[in-house]
Amino acid sequence: MTLKTDRPRGSVFAHPWRRRLRRTPTWAVLLAILIIGGLLRFYQIGSAPPGLYQDEAYNGLDTLNILAGSHPIYFPANNGREPFFIYLQAAGVAVFGRTPLALRFPAAVVGTLLIAATFALGAALYNPRVGLFSAAGVAISFWPLALSHIGLRAGSLPLFSALSLAAAAWGWRQPPGRRRMGFLALGGGLYGLTFYTYLAARFTPLALLAFLILWYIARRPDFPRLRELAAFGLPAILVGLPLALDSLWQPEILFSRVGQVSILSPTINHGDLWGTLFHNLLAALGMFFVRGDAIARHNLPGRPVFDPLLAVAFVAGVGLALAAAWRRQPAAMLSLVWTATLLLPTILAEDTPHFLRAVGVLPVIFVFPALALDATWQAAERSAGRWRTVLPALMLAGLAGSLAWTVRDYFDRYAHSPDAAYLFQSAAADLAGSANGYLESGGQVLLDQRFWDDFTSVRFLLPVRPGLSLYREGQALAPAAAPLELIAWPYEDMRPTLRALPAGALIRPMAGPLYRGDLELKPYPLYVTYTAEANCPAALCPGRPLADFGGAFQLLSAVTRAQPNGFRLELVWRAAQPDGAPQQVFAQAWVGDQIVAQADGPLGSALYPSDWWRPGETVWEAHDFAWPENTAGNGVTFRVGLYNAATGVRVGRTDSTLDYLAIAP
Repeated sequence: MTLKTDRPRGSVFAHPWRRRLRRTPTWAVLLAILIIGGLLRFYQIGSAPPGLYQDEAYNGLDTLNILAGSHPIYFPANNGREPFFIYLQAAGVAVFGRTPLALRFPAAVVGTLLIAATFALGAALYNPRVGLFSAAGVAISFWPLALSHIGLRAGSLPLFSALSLAAAAWGWRQPPGRRRMGFLALGGGLYGLTFYTYLAARFTPLALLAFLILWYIARRPDFPRLRELAAFGLPAILVGLPLALDSLWQPEILFSRVGQVSILSPTINHGDLWGTLFHNLLAALGMFFVRGDAIARHNLPGRPVFDPLLAVAFVAGVGLALAAAWRRQPAAMLSLVWTATLLLPTILAEDTPHFLRAVGVLPVIFVFPALALDATWQAAERSAGRWRTVLPALMLAGLAGSLAWTVRDYFDRYAHSPDAAYLFQSAAADLAGSANGYLESGGQVLLDQRFWDDFTSVRFLLPVRPGLSLYREGQALAPAAAPLELIAWPYEDMRPTLRALPAGALIRPMAGPLYRGDLELKPYPLYVTYTAEANCPAALCPGRPLADFGGAFQLLSAVTRAQPNGFRLELVWRAAQPDGAPQQVFAQAWVGDQIVAQADGPLGSALYPSDWWRPGETVWEAHDFAWPENTAGNGVTFRVGLYNAATGVRVGRTDSTLDYLAIAP
């Protein structure tokens, strides 16, 4: 492949592709790529990954202020954030409400537009086929897909940088005159907008400056005139000026995040700056095909940017670009300089490679595999015999394989994995959903203040409304009226808080989903809900109990529910005359004369043990039974009874000579 061109006079970017375009349905192919990429980005957009991370939720809180009439140019909270994407999210919240979908739908839109922008970039720098291969790479690769499924602003930087470079390159291909100046001005205006997207945009002036220096050295006769540089630079300055002026008033906010993560900090480089820099440089170079970002919030931990199929094309494409740059071709020089410079935000910070900080290399890095694929396609066109059709077929099969690889890795291995759920704080989102559902049904919710203070997603997803009350940890509460949902932190003495549960109501204690913080090793239930129903249904609380154990506790009802490979046994108890001693439940599954499964535990479960119960209290609990292998569970019966937790002695029944109740499913 050669990047030399039959170009309009004065152009260093134009290529002889017009005749090919007439023969090839370029726009039909691009449309197909956009459909495939769009389907990947919008599929499960509100639920994959589950939950809502706090950085997304901070954006959500800012969208509420925007919709209330505030229109800042910079958002200082959460280490400071640029405005463009947050304003897009405000439109999403206006349409979809306070939901994860509202904050992530704009990311899918931006990610889909990036596919088209990548085509424009590849076509403007090289030719339409390079553009198509570049767009296909962005559409089917894991990293751009993952960015399109989370509500973070980083994904908007590649879109504007691609559009800016494409407009400027396209303008340079035009003959000198108004048309060229117009495209250059458009590119400059779009470039100015990049500074409103993400922190890494601050490195792009360095990339452009380095490229212009190389261009001047390599091809001085073709170097832009001053008025052409001004046509690009002045709109960029004018568009970026409001944000620059605003940052002068709050420099500590604008640069605080840089100080926190920079390898210049002794707490990060541990006294070995050059060793840390060398390590980060190797890690950044290796992220493309050896080992990628290890943070599960950004990536399937360790997955490189390119799968093995595209990695081969990437390495070959870098080689072609280096050869072309050696031949002083500006398109190749720009691609290489841009990639090297926009790796600096991750090289100069901790946690290298970090896919958010390195996002500026997108989508330019997908031009490299596209160059190799285009060269192979050209070789097939020049060849005779079977290779003329076999090579393109093999390339298309390879792209299809990369697509399948991405779909498996993202939707099967990553987006619905427990690690993704933990890191995107899905348990907190479930808490907000549970509270919202209960409030909408007409009940009231008592919520531990810690969840409101510690989880931004709860504040965004759970609006303040009548019926919602917050309480402090350990606060003694007065009895409230049912229906009530009390959401508590279960790792403290909750008895003062549980006084809010109304007497005589049916109480259902339930553990919430598992949660694990970033620095924690083991997951645990994030919260417990205690729901109190004013009127217990007759099916659960009949007038006559099924069994009376020692006159202290009555078993009112027992319901069995089939589950995969087992049963769930749901029991409702009433405290007739509790003596304050802790009681244990034994629940056994019998087939014939053998116990095939059993579940023992505190009466009322560990969430609401019987020594906390008040006289007349009615409590629901559940026991799950999993059958051993090769056991179908046919002919099963259950036996339920109580025994003293301290002595192990069973509690006899006052209404039978047995000390258990037999239950048939």
